[in-house]
Amino acid sequence: MAKDNNDILAEIKANFKKAYDAAEAEYTMMIDDLRFMNGEQWAQSLKADREADGRPCLTINKTAVFHDQIAGDIRMNTPSIKVKPVDSGADPDTAKMIMGLIRNIEHQSGADAAYDTAGESAAACGKGTFRIVTEYASDDSFDQEIYIRRMKNPFTVFWDPAAQEWDKRDADYCFVTEKIDRDTFFEQYPDGSASSFDAGKDSDASWGDKETVRVVEYFKRDPVISKLYLIQYADKTEPEVVDTLPDKTLYQYEVLKERKVESHKLIWYKATAAEILEGPIEMAGKYIPIVEIWGKEINIENETHYRGVVRNMIDPQKLYNYSRSTSAEVISLAPKAPYLVTAAMVGEYQAIWNKAHKKSFPYLPYTPDPKMPGVMPSKTPPISADTGIINEIMVSDQELHDTSGLQQASLGKQSNEKSGKAIQARQREGDVANYVYYDNITRGLRYAGKVIVDLIPSIYDVPKVRRIMGEDGTEQMVQFGEPFVDKDGKSKLYDLTTGRYDVVVSIGPSYSTQREEAADNMMNFMGAIPGTAPLIADLVVGNMDWPGADEISDRLKKTLPPGLLPPEQDGGGQGQPPPGPPPPPDPMMMMEMEKAKVLLQQEQLKAVKLKAEIEKIQVETKLKAMEAAFPQERAKT
Repeated sequence: MAKDNNDILAEIKANFKKAYDAAEAEYTMMIDDLRFMNGEQWAQSLKADREADGRPCLTINKTAVFHDQIAGDIRMNTPSIKVKPVDSGADPDTAKMIMGLIRNIEHQSGADAAYDTAGESAAACGKGTFRIVTEYASDDSFDQEIYIRRMKNPFTVFWDPAAQEWDKRDADYCFVTEKIDRDTFFEQYPDGSASSFDAGKDSDASWGDKETVRVVEYFKRDPVISKLYLIQYADKTEPEVVDTLPDKTLYQYEVLKERKVESHKLIWYKATAAEILEGPIEMAGKYIPIVEIWGKEINIENETHYRGVVRNMIDPQKLYNYSRSTSAEVISLAPKAPYLVTAAMVGEYQAIWNKAHKKSFPYLPYTPDPKMPGVMPSKTPPISADTGIINEIMVSDQELHDTSGLQQASLGKQSNEKSGKAIQARQREGDVANYVYYDNITRGLRYAGKVIVDLIPSIYDVPKVRRIMGEDGTEQMVQFGEPFVDKDGKSKLYDLTTGRYDVVVSIGPSYSTQREEAADNMMNFMGAIPGTAPLIADLVVGNMDWPGADEISDRLKKTLPPGLLPPEQDGGGQGQPPPGPPPPPDPMMMMEMEKAKVLLQQEQLKAVKLKAEIEKIQVETKLKAMEAAFPQERAKT
């Protein structure tokens, strides 16, 4: 039985209250983390007291630097969505075309901004979000396109608290909230009510004000019950699976098996607290198109908590700010060290002495005090920085590194590592400590890929020539949905509506960076094994990014021996003589191969030594940290 709008509105408000209450405390901590990273690092009362007394209240914000290191690594490692066929109805060539469509969707959407914003937010506070939408391709068309949109504020999303999966794919509902200017709201909904959406009188989620209206999008999974049949036609040898039984007056068949299938459809609404503005609309696809990128996760008695790199750095950062402020205060008092004088000594020179703490006079005249013969004015020793304060600064600074997992070498600073390999090893330790952020981006993109692959058959359902993009950014126009003849004269059909496809995501350097690394490795290979340069020179130049590289690579290909290139690159091998027997092994080549084996063994030995060196560095670092933390106890002993 269909619900009327009043019932739906009551359901929306009840579910929103549950979702909001479940997320409120977690979102509050995440927002506090972001504010702290943005420089709000002193309690307002403490800051006001210190400023009222004229005492320093410094913020030496190191949390942003540590976060920026992770954010930079995120941008340097580009995620890549790959599609693989799952069943017999799926085609490997079609899977490649779907990957090309996804790259084109990413390109048209500027998806890198969505991925970076979500990943960097997750690294900072533990949560980042982007969404997948469908929009009309143009104002004069009914064709739709899929887009990936970034969400700057991840705290506008509220999930079904009963969802257990990491990507929330098992959630029965989800909300996306939005504040709309009242004038804009009435332009879009002239008959709408301006009552702002509210989580209820028992919470503090009343976001309405005189200027804006709070509106929510409500994604809801409605259950659908159907049946599946395995039937055997009288005139066929293999049974078939159908979801609707054929007319028995037209076909002869036997039902071999049947079962109930529980699935769902995705329904969308837009509402205020007072009314349903839009919907119900049945959406294409079965997944809620909101993608979460989470930070580090921990579950305590069935309550899941998320955090970014900032959370554990808050106390060391506060201590560092306090210690630096105290140190600055002590140092600032040093020029104000008073003089020890008697009233008689100052006498007629009082005006000069009153300025002695502000100006550097070449001399200070005084009158000898007959009551204290032989005594002259003297300045008290300047106030020196307390060694305890200095040690506290050093300890809190090291604790910032320890709680973030990023040591000096990971930030490009010189530490106790001396050799290049030791520095690289310490950098790798920092990468491993924070690898969870990069890995969680791949998890989020895997869900995004599933959403897009699920949408493609519904959105790109009309036979059409569409643009796809290669991994290297090259563009190609491909016919989908209708048979065509390819350049080799073969009939092809890329059918997006049949077969099942799975999604995997890899993360690594961008394609251009991979090309540069490939060229460097090939150059090293040619240096290690002389004689290979003429055979792979075209590949080396082809992976270099400078004007004319492709043309030079093509020319070098023409100098290669017959049969070395694949048929599609050498004209199919036409006109080339058949290959003769393999030549005898080149003695020089054999020697070089043996040399390469020896070099490999040497590198393996170096790796063993490097591991031992890393362990030694870890022990030394812990000892130094202990010594820095307890200087006074060490002095007593």
